[in-house]
Amino acid sequence: MIYTDEKLAKLAYKYLGSDFKIESWDEIKEYLENLIAFPPQSAEELVKMLYQYSELSKAMGDELSWRYIRMTLNADNEDYANAYNEYFADVASQAEPYRFQIKKMYYESPWRKELDPQDFAHLDKIIANEIELYRDENIPLKIQESELANKYGSIISTLTAHFEGEDRTVSQLSVFLKDGDRAKREAAWRLIWELYSGQANELDKLYDDLREVRGKIAVNAGYDNFRDYMHSELGRFSYSPEDLYKFHDAVEKVVIPFVKELDEQRKEALKLEQLRPWDGSVDLDGRVLKPFAETAEFIEKSVKVLSKVSPAYAKQLEMMGNSGLLDLENRKGKAPGGYNTGINELGSSFIFMNHVKQHNDVVTLLHEAGHAMHSQATAAIPIVQYLDTPSEVAELASMSMELLTMDYWDEFYTDATDLKKAKRDQLEGTLTFLPWAMTVDAFQHWVYLNPQHSPQERCEAYLKINKRFSGLTDWTGLEDYRKYGWIKQLHIFEVPFYYIEYGMAQLGALSVYKNYRENKARALRQYQDFLSLGYSKPVSELYRTAGIDFDFSEGRIRELVDFVRSELAEIEKL
Repeated sequence: MIYTDEKLAKLAYKYLGSDFKIESWDEIKEYLENLIAFPPQSAEELVKMLYQYSELSKAMGDELSWRYIRMTLNADNEDYANAYNEYFADVASQAEPYRFQIKKMYYESPWRKELDPQDFAHLDKIIANEIELYRDENIPLKIQESELANKYGSIISTLTAHFEGEDRTVSQLSVFLKDGDRAKREAAWRLIWELYSGQANELDKLYDDLREVRGKIAVNAGYDNFRDYMHSELGRFSYSPEDLYKFHDAVEKVVIPFVKELDEQRKEALKLEQLRPWDGSVDLDGRVLKPFAETAEFIEKSVKVLSKVSPAYAKQLEMMGNSGLLDLENRKGKAPGGYNTGINELGSSFIFMNHVKQHNDVVTLLHEAGHAMHSQATAAIPIVQYLDTPSEVAELASMSMELLTMDYWDEFYTDATDLKKAKRDQLEGTLTFLPWAMTVDAFQHWVYLNPQHSPQERCEAYLKINKRFSGLTDWTGLEDYRKYGWIKQLHIFEVPFYYIEYGMAQLGALSVYKNYRENKARALRQYQDFLSLGYSKPVSELYRTAGIDFDFSEGRIRELVDFVRSELAEIEKL
């Protein structure tokens, strides 16, 4: 059920009238023209213009969010995709030249220097970057890029295969990768990869089209390549592309040996000479975690877990559940993945995911709940740019929530052995995830620094990168599957270069959890202070507010690997 009634109180808009039609380009255009027609004549008027602009931007963002929600809930229905694409093209994109003028009015205003730098210095940097990147000729290209990116979900949402007497989605087939029967695991694994590789030609063509459009956007903005353009577009002021290569190297040097140790343990536990790709998810002790049976139970237990971290977090998730702001079950026709999208007017958000009643679903919902608490904590921030948190900030909120809730997973697992297993898997996963994050990032660096490549060369490059960041899994005879592993990652198609931040945030989340283990009250206070700031401060300052450093150096990674080892040792003593 999508939110349609008044169960959540709407926040009153101060400048948009109650009868303002946010779907109407004519009304939006008139509002923007009025802002431009009367330049601010004082510092107070300059701030008022920012607030008026921000209020409209928030409302337009909500309209796009609702259309995106409906599109992903009904990915097999083109009407919803068309409705999203039409608003993006005919309204949101039409507003861009006006938004650019308003940003210039702010940045060039003589009154800007009178504003308190504590509140506006970071905004100056954000807007200067946005002005530098803006080009009128990129508006139609960004419309085209959005329409192409949305095709990925439409393609993947239709993938099903008949297995064990039923037609099953990819997510539902993935459940069998934990089955104790190795032959059944292999059969399910092959079906999944056949579904993806069966779409390889179509997805290759789609990605080629995206690569071409993105290259044009970069050149128009004065960049040599899309990689460097996106580094600026994403506001990565705190690090360079070269720093990311050092991050890749550090993970290869420090984390891959840890992964290989775990792989050796897996081989011994399963009594296998070689690990095959379908052996990576099966539970070594034969215990399959079953955290819940029904969606209502899933939500209820998640609320109880959050209540032990903070009653306010529990109240927020419960309210979302009661108000139709959660859609959690996997089903045919629904887009893949999971997300949280803020709804400004409600001071809340919407959580979308595809649960199949496994432990990973618990982690996913708690992860998205972290985003939801971030949305709620920033609801009163009046400047829209301060709500657009970069991913290394947004993902710190969500990944920290995974770990902060871990001590209370007994709501899902009353059996002590199951709880121990869940916590061990979570801690190991904080590190075993990092090689895949590096793979996705390094692959995109190669793609956009080598824009004239062929699909075959792209697959060969992916294979080389994937092997660099792999453990001990034996892929002999499966290269035709393996070379297309990249097409399973929706971020590569839909949100380019948004993935390395998960690695940064994972290290940050481990640091938050380390603080939490030392002093719970202080760590939670720092976490909430961090949430409430949104993007009103630079990334490094936001991390410091959370009680940690923005640091993904080899030394820091080694320190956190040692911390995870010590925590795993403590779990084994339980």
